[in-house]
Amino acid sequence: MTTLQTEVLGSPAVAARGGGAYLLDHWLCHITTHRNRSLAAITAKTGPVAMAKDPLAEAGFYFDELNKLRVLEPEVSQKTSELKEECKEFVDKIGQFQKIVGGLIEMVDELAKEAETEKMKAIGARNLLKSVAKQREAQQQQLQALIAEKKMQLERYRIEYEALSKVESEQDEFIDQFILQK
Repeated sequence: MTTLQTEVLGSPAVAARGGGAYLLDHWLCHITTHRNRSLAAITAKTGPVAMAKDPLAEAGFYFDELNKLRVLEPEVSQKTSELKEECKEFVDKIGQFQKIVGGLIEMVDELAKEAETEKMKAIGARNLLKSVAKQREAQQQQLQALIAEKKMQLERYRIEYEALSKVESEQDEFIDQFILQK
C-alpha cells in the first residue's frame, strides 16, 4: 500500500474492508454525531436563535429531518419533492387527457364512418330517383307516341267509317230504287 493510500484509506485493515466506502461511511457517521453534539451544546448555551453557521452548510452539505447527510439544501430538496409530485400529477392528468382524447377520436371516427355510410345511401337514393325520373320520362314519351299513333289510327278509322257509311247509304239508296223499280 502506498503512502497516499494509507493517508486516504487509513490502515491496511480499512482498505481490506472495502476501502473508501467504509471510510466514507465512518466519516459521515462521525460528522453526524459531532454535528448533533455541537448543535445540542450551542443550543444549550446560546439558545436556538444565536446559533452559528454550520461549516458543513457552508461547504454545501446539509442534514435532513432524519439526520442523513444531503447535498441539497432542505428547502431545495422539499421544493424538488413538491415539483416531483406536481410532475407526477401532471403526467397522470396528461394520461387521463390522452384517454379522453383517444375516446373522442374513436367516437368522431365512428360518426364519420356513419356519416359516410349515410352519404353513400343518399347518393344511391338520389341516383335511383334520377333513374326512375328518366324511366318515367321515357315511358311518358312512349305513351305520348302511342296516343299519337292511336289518334292517327282513329282518324283513319273515322275516315274509313265515313266512307263506308257513304257507301252504305248509296247502296241503301240503290236497293231502295231497285225495289221501287220492280
